[in-house]
Amino acid sequence: MDSKRLRKSSRQELLEMLLEATEENEWLRHENEELKQEIESRRLVCQNTGSLAEAALKLSGIFEAADEALKICQANLVSNEPPTDQSPIQDTAPVSETKDTPDGPPDKQ
Repeated sequence: MDSKRLRKSSRQELLEMLLEATEENEWLRHENEELKQEIESRRLVCQNTGSLAEAALKLSGIFEAADEALKICQANLVSNEPPTDQSPIQDTAPVSETKDTPDGPPDKQ
């Protein structure tokens, strides 16, 4: 607004313009605070994303080590298995080797 118009304005008009400017100023301050909070929130998300990325890399190393250990265990199990053409080892004794006892189950000799 030009200074000529301001000089010709009445006191009432000047007060109304001041009130409007003050309200707009308050609204802009409020919006500015909200935007600052949003920026800070996004900054924290970015920082956490970096931390999550580092954690994921560390976890992938753990998973790789666990996978390698699993492969080693599987290789050990395969190398310790009996050949497939033999029957599995039996934990019971043949019937001819058992002896009945009067007070309990048969004993193995």
